[in-house]
Amino acid sequence: MRDADQVTGPAVDPPLAPADDLAAYCANPAAWPPGWSVSYRAAADSTQDLVRAAAAAGARHGTVYVADWQRAGRGRRGRAWEAPPGTSLLLSILLRDADLLPFAQTALCTLGLCRVIERLGLAPRIKWPNDVLLGDRKVAGVLTERVSGGGPPYQVVGVGLNVNYGAARDALPDFATALDWEAGRPVARGALLADLLGELAPLLAAPRAAWEARYYAEWLERLWRRRQTVRLALGEETLAGQVEGVAIDGALLLRLPDGALRRITVGEVLL
Repeated sequence: MRDADQVTGPAVDPPLAPADDLAAYCANPAAWPPGWSVSYRAAADSTQDLVRAAAAAGARHGTVYVADWQRAGRGRRGRAWEAPPGTSLLLSILLRDADLLPFAQTALCTLGLCRVIERLGLAPRIKWPNDVLLGDRKVAGVLTERVSGGGPPYQVVGVGLNVNYGAARDALPDFATALDWEAGRPVARGALLADLLGELAPLLAAPRAAWEARYYAEWLERLWRRRQTVRLALGEETLAGQVEGVAIDGALLLRLPDGALRRITVGEVLL
């Protein structure tokens, strides 16, 4: 994964990804939560776009597209998301009739990612608002997009997770890492995907009140740099302050050097 500053133009398709269990898992309907379906593509422009097209054709809640490589994958704030073939989990999920607010959807996806990564013996943390880190390096990101017009609104949730990079240390920037590097062994992507969707299906189907009553505290326990000083980018402005926490509505609570507490709703905590 390279979360680049700008979206780039279409790329030339690379060689096919190395064989592993991902394509086989995607072909097995029994691997997924009840009512969910998963479609695999060796290469695609963007899994977000695949889900949008499926939604326009009437696809149901829980429709998932997985790609081994994306020509024009995207992350938050219009950035490109680049991952070499066979290295990552790149997927998007269609959510219909979801009761959760957008921040809660993103937060519960990062919580689900943390739960799965923890079962590998690792200690992930959530960087507000949508990234998962191991140590101080990014291993995953979540992009939630709301689509309206021409019918009932729906959400598309994209997930990118760095899994197996092997010796390709130069394939990731210094601020990123991969599960195999941290765990000291390769990780089977198909089983990992099944585990992740098994976590996400009940979380994303939860009623709005469940975020406040059940999951918010668990999410907050994993907040990166809580009670520590960070730098925060707000457009052209950069702030420094101590992370006091995140409000239940998703606002970052930053204690400034003068003692004032500032609510941040749009910004980026810098690595």
